[in-house]
Amino acid sequence: MRKYENIQVLWVEDDPKITEAYPREAEMFEELELHPFPCWEDAEAELERDYDRWDAILLDAKCRYRKNDADKAEKFLSHVFPRIQSLANRKGRVLPWYVLSGQGEDDIRDLIPDVNDWDADWEKLVNRRFYSKNGKVILGNKEEHERRFLFHRIRTQVIRYDHDLQIEKNLYADVFKSLDNLELATLTTEVGGSLMLLLEPIHFQGTSNDDYNRRYVELRKALEHIFRLLVSKGVLPPNIVAKNKKDSVNLSWSSLFLGSKQPENLEKVEGGERSFWGEVKRNTNSPLLPRQLAGWLQAAVFQTGGAVHTSTKKGEDSISLEKYLPQVGNSPYMLRSLSLGLCDFILWCDNFLKENPNEETNARNFWTLTREKF
Repeated sequence: MRKYENIQVLWVEDDPKITEAYPREAEMFEELELHPFPCWEDAEAELERDYDRWDAILLDAKCRYRKNDADKAEKFLSHVFPRIQSLANRKGRVLPWYVLSGQGEDDIRDLIPDVNDWDADWEKLVNRRFYSKNGKVILGNKEEHERRFLFHRIRTQVIRYDHDLQIEKNLYADVFKSLDNLELATLTTEVGGSLMLLLEPIHFQGTSNDDYNRRYVELRKALEHIFRLLVSKGVLPPNIVAKNKKDSVNLSWSSLFLGSKQPENLEKVEGGERSFWGEVKRNTNSPLLPRQLAGWLQAAVFQTGGAVHTSTKKGEDSISLEKYLPQVGNSPYMLRSLSLGLCDFILWCDNFLKENPNEETNARNFWTLTREKF
């Protein structure tokens, strides 16, 4: 999960009128955060300090290389581009860069290297490798300020090259929006982080089957945090959380309450199911989950070793997987399918809590404790 919600753009620009106006425009229309630095010396120090924060670099052609330098495009650009490449080599990641300038075309054309493949189609469109602060471009039947078009292209291109952004902003935007709606910090950080680890390998190469199948624990962690939320909102009864075992969450009991039929006769059920229904009565005739999600949740809990609490050790929760995976050639497809089901489960939780927002009302409507052993 990304640390910053908006795309972070390191911007080298020293005109105070521009640094005051452009960031509002970029954030309003394209969810970009432009962070201005008056010279490359300051900007480079920030890149050295926290390179991972930044998604793109935006340069004013006529700016200062060092604090005490004059604004000269030739010195600035000729020194900056080698420094950007050196940083990329050392940090192991290329930050896409763009030039937004008020300079004339002849003044800077030869100072901008022809290496920005991510923006090559812009050069084909206008026959130059920079954007004009005051210029306009016609796209179809619409005339657009070049800087506005630049902000849009930065957003589009960063998302295209950033896997996490593609997952969060494009492919599963509704799911991550639901995590935000649920307004629980652990959902945004913990569940979002686990979900990212589960979804990214579905769409992008680079994760081996062995590595991916070790991420069943991420599915289990996500379920634990969601069930804690449902307990706090009065949807699940409090005996889901075992107070004498470091507040561990019983996934199987959570699945029973949300998705299973309530037994009419406890004598006909055994084991953990009998123990659970002996302590709580669900006040609804039907399960809370739709049948499709109830089946998914039962499978997810089984595959993640949910018959025991989530605080159990790794060796205990991997027994069923050790038997299953060799029979399917260690394939990732079961976990992939369960991960996609988790997306629907998150959407369901968001919608359900919008319809049932009051904790005390939920506790009255959904469950009654019949034997308080916890």
